[in-house]
Amino acid sequence: MPKTSAARTMRIERPKSLTELVKEHVRNRIINGELMLGEALSENVLAAQLGISKTPVREALLQLKLEGLVDIQPQRGSFVFSMEPEEAAEMCQYRVILESAALRDALNNDEAGLIDALEQIVRRMAKAIADNDMPAYRRLDTEYHRQILSRAGNRFLTMAHQQLEMKIQALRASVTSKHRTIEESLAEHQNIVKLLRAKEKTKALNLLGVHIRAASRDYQILLQEQARGRERKSG
Repeated sequence: MPKTSAARTMRIERPKSLTELVKEHVRNRIINGELMLGEALSENVLAAQLGISKTPVREALLQLKLEGLVDIQPQRGSFVFSMEPEEAAEMCQYRVILESAALRDALNNDEAGLIDALEQIVRRMAKAIADNDMPAYRRLDTEYHRQILSRAGNRFLTMAHQQLEMKIQALRASVTSKHRTIEESLAEHQNIVKLLRAKEKTKALNLLGVHIRAASRDYQILLQEQARGRERKSG
């Protein structure tokens, strides 16, 4: 009888469609920084690279537009998303509000569990830097902030953050070492955990805000440089 019940609850995983595979492929290239902000996306080129027809590519780009990662302009084509420096500043201020609220709730829900999880992540971040593995560092940076959101226990905070997360990953991957150093970023992550361990919650919240606003300045510098580059090309 138990075997019959188990059999009834089994689910066969549906193979991903071509559109889903293309969407994941392009999304990963955007959030890993392989495709630059504002870069043109040719359906013909992508289809040729992947050895498929243009139809799933077109459908994938439409879906990525809904995620905010692709901008489709009539008569011009498709482009990786970009934003004005002011938009990046507003987005990061929104992050400060979201993550500060999430951190307070996460500490109320499971302070010890949150701190332990963040400590494990910063150790792995330090190893990624030692190994010169920047993609791994960026993934762990995302996971660090995701832990704060997920442990808040508020699905609406998590949903609000998910709308931004992939854009943040793409911006983070595009920022170069001539802005803020990776060591400074790591130190901020580590110090937030140290303050939480020392029961200095207010100071940890303040440093979280400082950390996100520092990233905001990086993004604004990046976007200003890209805007100047476009002006030089058009001039």
